[in-house]
Amino acid sequence: MKNQQKLIRSCCDGVSFLEDIQKNLPKSQTLTEISNVFKALSDPMRVKILYALIDYEICVGEMANILELPQSHVSHQLRILRRYGIVDYEKDKKMSFYYIKDTYIKILLTTLLSEKEGQNENR
Repeated sequence: MKNQQKLIRSCCDGVSFLEDIQKNLPKSQTLTEISNVFKALSDPMRVKILYALIDYEICVGEMANILELPQSHVSHQLRILRRYGIVDYEKDKKMSFYYIKDTYIKILLTTLLSEKEGQNENR
C-alpha cells in the first residue's frame, strides 16, 4: 500500500464502526447509477467511443469512420451508452451528434488513462 492513507480497521470482534460505515454508504439509486457506468465501460469498444467523445460531439457516420466499424455496430454501441445514461445526442437537421452527458464521466476516463499511462511508464 504505497502512497495510500492508513485505513481504519473495523471488526465484529473488538472495535466496530458499523454505524459509521452504514451511514456513509450511497443510496440504492446512486449505487445503481454507478454500477450502470461500469456496465457501460465493460466493453472496450464503448470505452473507445467515450474517449473519442471527450472533447467532441460526433455523428454516427464520423464515429464509424474513426473506429473503422460498420455504422450499425456503432449505432448499437451508442444505444447502449444512451440506455445507461452516459451519452446523449442533439439533432441538427438530419444528423445526430453524440456527446458525453456528465463531466464526471470525462473526469473518470481521463483519470483512468492518466493513471494507467503513469503505471506503464514506471515499469
